[in-house]
Amino acid sequence: MSVNTHKSLRRLLPRAVAAFAVAALGAFALSGSAAAEPAEEASASSWQPKYVALGDSYVSGVGAGDYLDDDGCYRSANAYPVLAALDIDARLSFDACSGARVEDVVADQLANLDDRTDHVTIGVGGNDAGFTTVLTACAGTDTALCENAIAGAQSVITDSLPAELDDLYTQVETLAPGADITVVGNPRLFNGTACDVTLGITPDEQALLNETADLLAETTAGVAADHGFDFADVRDTFAGHEICSADPWILGYTGTLESFHANAAGHAAYAEAVIPYLRGC
Repeated sequence: MSVNTHKSLRRLLPRAVAAFAVAALGAFALSGSAAAEPAEEASASSWQPKYVALGDSYVSGVGAGDYLDDDGCYRSANAYPVLAALDIDARLSFDACSGARVEDVVADQLANLDDRTDHVTIGVGGNDAGFTTVLTACAGTDTALCENAIAGAQSVITDSLPAELDDLYTQVETLAPGADITVVGNPRLFNGTACDVTLGITPDEQALLNETADLLAETTAGVAADHGFDFADVRDTFAGHEICSADPWILGYTGTLESFHANAAGHAAYAEAVIPYLRGC
C-alpha cells in the first residue's frame, strides 16, 4: 500500500467515529429504508447536497461494526456512504439494508429519491446471485457441490440479473432526474491461498468464486453504462487485501453474518474509490 493510501485511510477512519455526533446534530439524515425524508428538513440544510445510498450488506456496512440501529439492516457508522457523506458534506439518506436483493431495493429503498436528490450510489446483486448459499456450498470437501452452486450463480448473473438491474436503474433515474448516479461494485474475496478462515475453500474454488465476482462486476457495469451511470470498480482497490492476505480488508468466516464482508478498513477504501464520483472528479 502506498503512503498516500495509508494517509487516506487514517483520514477517513476517524470520521466514522464522528458520524454519531454529526447524525445527532442533524447535519445529515440517517433514514431507515421505509422512512421518507421530511420536506421541512431542506430549509435547515438546503445548502448541503442530498445523497441517497441504496443497496445490500456491502453498502450498509455489515462487517464494519458500530451498527446504528437494531432494525436488521446493519447500517454501520463506518460504512462507506457515511464516510463519503462526511467528506462531501452531504445529507445522507442511508437506505441500504443487509440481505437486500434488487426487488427489495425497488420495494423498500426508493422513498427518499426525489428531484432534490444530488447523488445516488447503488450496490446490489450479490444476494440475487445467492453468494451466501454458494459460499456455504463451497465450504468443506465437496468440490462438485461447490462447482454446481457457482454455475447456478453465474446463470443468474447472466440470464436474469441484467433485466432486474435495468428496471431498478430506470426507476432510480425517473425518481431522481437531477441526480448523479454511481453504481458501486464488489471486490474479489480471495487471494488464492488457504488459511483458517476460508472454511476449507480451496485455491481452485477460490479462483472460480473470484471469476464469478468478476462476472457480477462486468454485468453490473454493463447495465450501468447502458443508463449512462458511472461504475465504481473496487476490484483493483482491494487487490492485496483479500481474505488471508497480510492486511485483509475483507473478513473471512467469523461465525456471524459478518463473514465474507468488508471490515472498517475496507469501507474506508471503498469510500476512497467512491468519493471522486460524488465530487465529479
